[in-house]
Amino acid sequence: MTIRPECKNSHAHRPRAIGYLRTDLSRDRQPRHTDAIRRLARHQGLTLIYLVRLGPDSVPDLIGHVLDLVRATTATTLIVPDLAHLENHPGRICDTCDLITVCPEQLWMKAGTNTRAETGEPLWLPEIWHSEPDTRLCIAEAHRIMQAHRTCNPLDCPRKAAAFALLAEIGRLVPATRSPRERAAARGIPYPPAEPAATSTSPSIAVLQQLLTGLTRAQ
Repeated sequence: MTIRPECKNSHAHRPRAIGYLRTDLSRDRQPRHTDAIRRLARHQGLTLIYLVRLGPDSVPDLIGHVLDLVRATTATTLIVPDLAHLENHPGRICDTCDLITVCPEQLWMKAGTNTRAETGEPLWLPEIWHSEPDTRLCIAEAHRIMQAHRTCNPLDCPRKAAAFALLAEIGRLVPATRSPRERAAARGIPYPPAEPAATSTSPSIAVLQQLLTGLTRAQ
């Protein structure tokens, strides 16, 4: 069992958070999971005060031990790599504090504050999680982003644009040469009639340049 203090001079005005991971699940991904938890806390304006690493036999009740730390430190949020680290049961955590998972990037609010508590549905994190990644992505992270942001348009989501450009650059993703309408027509599948485009903001020059660079290197 490892409990590592993350911040000696925490910001008093920021809510506190605790990070938690199981060493038997993270294994050689511990450094990556640790960095992801720290970045998530920073982007959400939280002070990460501890990062708790527990093995499967560290204590009789892993989740209960982590919740005791949450209460003792008056933390408002627990951050984990994914629900597997909580045995896929977020409800017990939400009885005490908010819960955020890194992958997919979702928020479960504390019971009594979540308007969707009756359905147990998670909330997608704020728009900042569509922002440009802090560092160059690795291949595994790019794949996870493409899955978590599968409904996003890369022209409107810089995070998906970065993942798209990397995967296209290394040949893991081959951009379509025809539009969905053209592909449907070639297969004889009815396609909804075109509708007037809704008013929206144009993607930034940086996003367009990033996509263009990835596509150019893929050729």
